[in-house]
Amino acid sequence: MPFSPVLAMDDIEEGTPNRSLWTVIIPAAGVGSRLGFDKPKILYPLLGRPILDWLLDALEDVSHKVILVLAPHAQAEVEPVFTARVGDRGQVAIQKTPMGMADAVAQAEPWVHTPHSLVIWGDQASLRRQTIRRCALAHERTGHPRLTVATILRKNPYIHFLRDANGKIVRVLQAREGEIKEPVGENDCGLFLFDSQTLFATLNRCKDQRSAYGAQTSEFNLLQTLPLFEDKTGDVVTVRITDERETLGVNTPQEARMVEATLKSYQSQPDYFFSKFKVVS
Repeated sequence: MPFSPVLAMDDIEEGTPNRSLWTVIIPAAGVGSRLGFDKPKILYPLLGRPILDWLLDALEDVSHKVILVLAPHAQAEVEPVFTARVGDRGQVAIQKTPMGMADAVAQAEPWVHTPHSLVIWGDQASLRRQTIRRCALAHERTGHPRLTVATILRKNPYIHFLRDANGKIVRVLQAREGEIKEPVGENDCGLFLFDSQTLFATLNRCKDQRSAYGAQTSEFNLLQTLPLFEDKTGDVVTVRITDERETLGVNTPQEARMVEATLKSYQSQPDYFFSKFKVVS
């Protein structure tokens, strides 16, 4: 058995995750300056609906609790929209200083009481609900992984998982840190599923380690901590996706148009549907 098993989407039998086992953490402290948007990025409209709505639709199967991590200045605008959608299953956490994604995730710790946590970047609106559901099923069914991550092999990767001969992740390279030289790499899609206890223990343990910080950005980066989750066979499970559109973030007007086109195409597919959260009074 490989050190880190790699599953194709078709290897994962369809089903329904145990929703009560999951807390969703959405780091969403970003601003929409590159989009020419004067509100928090999570409220940027795609096909007339904020990014937040699209994310919550896709996360429906794993959203027993949803923690939205915001910058202080965004709380007044975003929290009412968020609360109207998720009711008392939602919690806002505040990242006082923009120190990086690992720091943002760490702010959620006081409100995580489930065995599993799912982290999704706050601009990954093009992820399919089916992909999230099957990754959660893989995490629940393949022993007791510390981390399940969805990746894709693509040209000009923004992220590249560097592995050893046994498939173990030894480093996560980032284009924005000037680290990627490979023409084809293993790119993530902003979706990470963790054993909750291991997640926060790892973040607390490495927050003072230089290796967890970007060489150029000096950010406490969640991606750079991922190799620390893998000590033995089965600690990390990789789900290999094949649709590059699911890796799209929303950073520029051009990317927003690409994501909108992707969302339109999803709506015509039989496995894609919308179901609103029930607001709990």
